[in-house]
Order: sequence, then structure tokens, then C-alpha cells
Amino acid sequence: FPVTIRRQVNVNYNKLEQVNKEVNSFPYKSELGEDWTPILDASGGDCDSYATAKMEKLYKLGWTLKKMRLATCWVETGEYHAVLLCDLDNTTWVLDNRHPYPIKHSMLNYKWHKLQIPGTKEWELA
Repeated sequence: FPVTIRRQVNVNYNKLEQVNKEVNSFPYKSELGEDWTPILDASGGDCDSYATAKMEKLYKLGWTLKKMRLATCWVETGEYHAVLLCDLDNTTWVLDNRHPYPIKHSMLNYKWHKLQIPGTKEWELA
């Protein structure tokens, strides 16, 4: 990579890491039913609220909606879960309230269920 491209990739990854840590600092709170409202303060929320809060914060930092999408999956324990997927430098990164840092999509043993179509409110099966 030329220096300018490498520096930009690092800056963007740092934004992913910063937002993931910031939103993960809010308390986890189980919700009845589905409420995808972003966590706005320390009142907390469940996994889908973490994912939408991360999307909102990254959008405000300049990320385009075409580079982000919500996703649902089953984790290793069999529990249903929601995360945010972000595309950066030909890699899909998972921002997950179960992990302190963004993780490469290929490194997780999740069974993917539904993926938001980037830039839309539509979903497709994984």
C-alpha cells in the first residue's frame, strides 16, 4: 500500500474499534420482543440495540450505509444474536457486543441467518 492508503485504512479501522468499545460500554439489558432502537445512553439495551447504535455512530462519523449492514445469526451456544457488519479494505468486520474489538467475519463460528441489504431496509437470507 502507498502510505496514504495504509494510513486511511488504519484510521477507518480505528473508528470501528472506537465505536465498538464505546457502545459495548453500555450495560446489557434483555428486552421483551424486538426493539431495534439504538442505545443512546447508559440505560442499556440488547444485541440489536447495540448493533443499530454502532451503525448510527459510524454513519455520523462519515461511514456510508453501503459499507454497513445489520445481520442476525446463531452463536456457538445456539442463542440468536444481532451484530453490525462493516466492509473495509475487502474485509467484512463484525462489531459485536460479545467482543471488545471488531473481528473478521471469517474468524467467527456463527451460523448466519439474515443480512440487511446494504443501503436499504431490506433483508435477505444469508
